[in-house]
Amino acid sequence: MNHLEAQSYIMPFIEDKIPEAKQEDFVLHMNSCPKCREELEIYYTLMVGMKQIDSKQEIATDFSSDLALRLKKLEHHLKGRKRRKFSAFSIVIAGLVAAIFVFYGRALVKVYDFEQDRKLKSQGNYYFHRELDDTILLSERDRVNESAKLIAEPEVSIFRKIDVYRDIKSHIDDVDRIGIDIFDDREIKTEEGNDEKTSAD
Repeated sequence: MNHLEAQSYIMPFIEDKIPEAKQEDFVLHMNSCPKCREELEIYYTLMVGMKQIDSKQEIATDFSSDLALRLKKLEHHLKGRKRRKFSAFSIVIAGLVAAIFVFYGRALVKVYDFEQDRKLKSQGNYYFHRELDDTILLSERDRVNESAKLIAEPEVSIFRKIDVYRDIKSHIDDVDRIGIDIFDDREIKTEEGNDEKTSAD
């Protein structure tokens, strides 16, 4: 704010009609410019003194101190208004940050669920089935599906339990047989290798 503009707001300041947008600049200028401050004191003394005489009030003895106090109050009011604006701005920013975190968290969950669903669909129902050796898969029966059906049955009869037991025992015997065959094959190969070494010697 320059000198002419500051001087044009002297009367509005005295009459408490200075615009809010100009209050801070006016106070700063009056606290830093001795010439404009002196002119303000002259107008303030004349105007306030005349009002006191017209209203038959007791005339103040120290207009300079009254003016300094009034400028101080206006400055304090401006600082309080700044603090309130900053507090409101901080609350808005904090709310926006919280909303961003919530949105980001939900987006991550949705992306994770989408990726898991896509992987499951690409792998099929039993993606591990094709990884197993044909020797391990003793039959083409779907053991997983059969187990699920068995668990889903509300009541399992004693005959069904016996059938399942026999089925399991049969598969255990098959596994034992496969293991014995593999072991025998290795023994035969070892003996043949030893015979070849003996013949060579």
